[in-house]
Amino acid sequence: MSLARFPVEALDLEVIPKSLIVVGAGAIGLEIGTIYSRVGTDVTVLEILPAILPGTDRLLAARLERSLKKQGLKIFTEMRIEESVRESGEVGLMGTSLKTGKPFAFSAEKVLLAAGRRPNSEFLRRGFGSLLDRGGHVRVNARLETTVPGIYAIGDLIGGKLLAHKASHEGIMAAENAAGGSAEIEYGALPMAVFTEPELASVGLTEEEAKAAGLQTQVGLFSLQANGRALTLEDPEGMVKIIADREDRVIGAHILAPFASEMIPEMTMAVRKGLTLQDVSQTIHIHPTVSEAMMEAALKAKGRALHALNQ
Repeated sequence: MSLARFPVEALDLEVIPKSLIVVGAGAIGLEIGTIYSRVGTDVTVLEILPAILPGTDRLLAARLERSLKKQGLKIFTEMRIEESVRESGEVGLMGTSLKTGKPFAFSAEKVLLAAGRRPNSEFLRRGFGSLLDRGGHVRVNARLETTVPGIYAIGDLIGGKLLAHKASHEGIMAAENAAGGSAEIEYGALPMAVFTEPELASVGLTEEEAKAAGLQTQVGLFSLQANGRALTLEDPEGMVKIIADREDRVIGAHILAPFASEMIPEMTMAVRKGLTLQDVSQTIHIHPTVSEAMMEAALKAKGRALHALNQ
């Protein structure tokens, strides 16, 4: 594609476009897409993989996709883009649907490329190539120290999940280690959030990842249709999903809800500290709040939910 010659920041447009194609259904693509959809732009999202938000819980991602479509976004998965053209003030994208094998063509005033990022590390290859891995990220050990003793690196440049709060936490640990510490970050308890409406937040393993690792799991699902606060907010389409191992330890949690980003720290602490389903369910949650759904999901995993059928 030749669109890289026309870089424009997605939120710096002086005129709201009538139509927008978003290439990539990751967090950034969906967030920007929903922003423009709310102000009247006709938004189409094209994703090459089988589902939006690759790597997130499949059930909650599917629920979010359904919600976004209700809000007016047009979302198409398994779409491989092969050509782009600019004509008559619009950009056209052509390619092949991997589902059907048939060609497709879409056009819009603007196109947002949100299909991943590459590290801006080319300048290091001249004289410091040993610092980089094959993908161009700076290699670090568990203490965030590079192959050059005393030099540390953090954030997007070292790869992993490209999250601001991850980089901030790494910065603190790198500074402490540079001063003589020996701290190691726990990436297994790294939360993420997608700021759509509703929000989707996640920490730890997905159910699919846990099964792939051969773990015996217990899963608690609680729909916000049985949550009083969500009903009063007129936003009951979400769900809380908690995953525990056979010893009841919480190993993952996934929240599709209003304020999901505000709720996930409780589950992050549960994963980080190895807390149990009982630790969550026996903690008093304020009523009426959306956060009560976490308590209910923990209860549901043990067949003891108060406001949902236990099957």
